[in-house]
Parts: sequence; structure tokens; C-alpha cells
Amino acid sequence: MNSDFTKTKAICFDLGNTLIEFGPRQIAMQYERLTTKLTEMFGSCHAAKLKEIRDVQIVAPYSNGYRENDVEECCRELIEGIYPLTATDDQVKELAEERYRTFVDIIELSDDILPLLQDLGKRYRLALLSNFPCSRSIRDGIEKLGMTPHFDAIVVSGEIGWVKPDPRPYQALLDQLKEKPADCLYVGDNWLADVQGAKGMAMQSILTTEHLPYERFEPNSGDHQPDAKISHISELRDLLLADR
Repeated sequence: MNSDFTKTKAICFDLGNTLIEFGPRQIAMQYERLTTKLTEMFGSCHAAKLKEIRDVQIVAPYSNGYRENDVEECCRELIEGIYPLTATDDQVKELAEERYRTFVDIIELSDDILPLLQDLGKRYRLALLSNFPCSRSIRDGIEKLGMTPHFDAIVVSGEIGWVKPDPRPYQALLDQLKEKPADCLYVGDNWLADVQGAKGMAMQSILTTEHLPYERFEPNSGDHQPDAKISHISELRDLLLADR
């Protein structure tokens, strides 16, 4: 692997399972909160049916030409897939608001992330590009965790309408940064969205395997390879902050 990052000007991060954990544990917490809310709104909720529908929704963009989900449409599909009724717009919005609150409530930041971002920011421009249908969840979530001031650019797929590895979210990030792809390094956990997406844009990439993702994409023949692999985000210090 090529681990020469001497020309890097900007480091672009994924969020879930890169800077924060958002894997099976958090998804289970989200499903529990949604089950409670649906029971409150409509009566007993079939938890297994909820999980079945949500599991399909989570990966739907990857089989739908990389079009991002619409949060309210997902909420409507969830209500009408569990209960024999036609959801009203107000009911859909109420469930969507619970999804937003749940995300912001459950995400946490390990103690080493903010010091790492602070130190990296002394040498590089930093940016965030996250696949998530609700932009407000991401922006309010990272504000709650104290990360927002560290980023020169923030893009959420829900604002673009397309998910990584589609080039459009990456291009939106590059446009905000006003940097060339070759001067940018992308750090993420998802083989398809983060490694193939970034390398397809002629960016360098680092694959992190620290957290267990909820969805996995296995390498295929002919795929791009990351420029480095790390098992913990702290390894970026040796790769990117060591004296040159």
C-alpha cells in the first residue's frame, strides 16, 4: 500500500463507525426507541416486523442507484408496514421527529477524538462527509459532541440526495473545501462508500476497522485498494502527524 501522505492538505472523515460508533448496538437502541414510540402512537408494535423493514431501508440506497432515502417516506412505510392504516402527514412527522431525537440522544464520542481533531487541524484542513438521510440529525449531533468547530466543510448525503460512493456527495465536499481531489485524504470504515467512493474521485483513502458496522460490503475483483488500513483512529497520529 502507498502510505505517502506528504502532499495531503485536507483530511475528510466519515462519521458513523469512523469518528463515532454507530453499529449494531446503536441500531438496536434506535429500534427500541422506535418500537416504544410506535406503541405509544398506535398500540402494540411488532418489533420483528419493524426490524425487518428498517434493515431493508438502511441498505436500500445501495441497490437504488445510490439515491438517498427520504426520512418521512421511510417513516410512512414503517407505520403502514406494521399497522393496517394509512398514516397521516402529522403522524409521519411525529415519528420522523422521534428518529431525529433518538440519533442525537444515543451517539457518543470517545475521549480521544476531540484532541485528535484539534491536533490534526493544526496541520490540515478537516472536513466531514456522512451518509445519513436526516441532515439535522448529523449537524445537531456533532454540535452536541463538540466536533463542529473542527470542520472547514460538512456535507450530509440527505442534503445532496445521493449517498457515497456516488461522486456527487464527494464533489459537494470538494466544492466547499475548494481543494483538488489529489490533495485530499478520506478516512472511513465502509469498503464501498468510503474506499471505492473516495478512490473513484482520485482522493487517497484510509480504511478504519475499529468499529463493527451494521452493514458490510465485501471487496470485489478490480476494486480500488485503500492507501492504508488502521484498526484504531488514534493510528492517524503516526501516519499524519509524525515529523517529516
